[in-house]
Amino acid sequence: MLKIAVLSGISYFGILTLATVGVGTGMSAIALVRGRKPEFKRRHVIFYLVCALTGYLLPTIAELLVIGHMPAGLLTLIVSISPLATLLFAWIMRTDIINRSRVAGILLGAFAIFAILLPDAHTTKEVAWHWLLITLLVPVCYSIHHNFAARCWPAGSDSYQVACGEAIVASLILVAFSLFNWQWEDLQSWNQGHSAILFMAAISLVDIYIYFELIRLKGPIYTSHANYVMVISGVLWGMLIFAERPSPLMWVSALLLMASLYLISNSKTRELEAHAQEN
Repeated sequence: MLKIAVLSGISYFGILTLATVGVGTGMSAIALVRGRKPEFKRRHVIFYLVCALTGYLLPTIAELLVIGHMPAGLLTLIVSISPLATLLFAWIMRTDIINRSRVAGILLGAFAIFAILLPDAHTTKEVAWHWLLITLLVPVCYSIHHNFAARCWPAGSDSYQVACGEAIVASLILVAFSLFNWQWEDLQSWNQGHSAILFMAAISLVDIYIYFELIRLKGPIYTSHANYVMVISGVLWGMLIFAERPSPLMWVSALLLMASLYLISNSKTRELEAHAQEN
């Protein structure tokens, strides 16, 4: 949907603002219906701000910058290394432990990314290195977001309140900037890009809630394993909508990445089973 919006001619900032305000409006309506509005004390606002920047604004800006310069499947594949980055940041923040299975998963994931970055690994048209490097900012931001949300979750807030607070803060930031920088002609005529943005906002209403609920209940590493589905579905959607044809090496890279994620996930499962037996 992001690529459709970009190709429709809507400005990058217009796409980001419309999608974010759509999510913020929808979340606010749900909060009013539920009768549980997000808290806006100082610690809550700081939490919402960090989450909005690392989990939404910065990675979306990076995706908007690169999506017109690479296949959607390749973008999906690079973004899908976020579980590996999440695990590394979990070690740095001391929210998780190191074992051989996870180290093997990290190394296998590194080989997968190396395959992606090889010339012509992704498509017959070479993608400039600076676009690939910008794309790597996306999983880094997501990994910071996963760990920060898990460690600094505001006590007493449920997932909808947190999701709504993040969306409202992100919307306010973008609306403030749009007063000075936005090309208002993006609103003049409805096209398929606007339909894509509306669809993105509707999906995000569900997606963001599920994300925060998983973070609250299961933690950052477990939540990041949604990439199992994302790796394959992103490539398949690129093939279906844009007629992209990934090279065999890209499929090898995807399989390596899936194996890497499996090693990390299987390691976590064994830890939980061992902990349960001890108790």
